[in-house]
This record gives sequence, C-alpha cells and structure tokens, in this order.
Amino acid sequence: MANFTLSVVAPDRTVFEGEVKNAVVPAVLGYLGIWAGHEPSLVALKAGLIQYTDSNGQDHWISVGGGFLETSGAGVIVLAQDVTLSGEVDLASAEATLEEARRTLRGESTGMTLQEAMAEYEKALARRELAVRK
Repeated sequence: MANFTLSVVAPDRTVFEGEVKNAVVPAVLGYLGIWAGHEPSLVALKAGLIQYTDSNGQDHWISVGGGFLETSGAGVIVLAQDVTLSGEVDLASAEATLEEARRTLRGESTGMTLQEAMAEYEKALARRELAVRK
C-alpha cells in the first residue's frame, strides 16, 4: 500500500508532518477515510479525532476542534483549531472539561450561546476520547 504525506497544522505550530498509510478525519458530514491517491478535495472538519496509521503500521490520534482538510497530489493538509496531542491531555482534566460543558448545555452555566456551548461540548468529548486512547 502506498503512503502519502499528512500535515496537521494549528495556528501556532505544525502538529504533525510525516508519511502515513491512511487517515480518518471528522468531516462535518461524517468521518472520512483517506488513502494515497485520494481525489483532490477541500473538506470542512468538525470537532473530533483524526486517526492516522504511520508508515510502520502504528495508529495515532489527534484531537481537533474543527478546521479544513485539503487533499491533492502532494498529500493531505489539515488546518485545524484547538489541536491536542495524546501526550497533552490526561483523563481527569478531560472529564472535568466535559462535565463543565454538560453543565453549560443544561443551562447551569451562563455566558455562552447554545451553539457555543455545543461546540465546547464536542471539543471536550474529543479530548476525553483522546485521553482514553493514549
């Protein structure tokens, strides 16, 4: 199976750049699998986990809070916000953030619109899932 270059870039840093066998990304309309030779595309991403398999067959995960993905003959570039690597999150803090987001959605906390609260909940859920997988 052929490899391709995956780059995950946040506003403040390049999070990952390397050769991978495949990747699965949280597209707005559902998870999208990508392999070498994927048709060129531009895809909006929602909060969730990016899963990729490196050239050695090892699986890795990155939590993102949304963004965009571009596939081309040169590879795949993910421009993402609120990026978290597995070594940057622990389960206790991820669960605390998730519980705070739940309280906000129940109306127990103010200062956010429902849309903002839902976005925070989805990001917190992705970070918790990342913490469980590490």
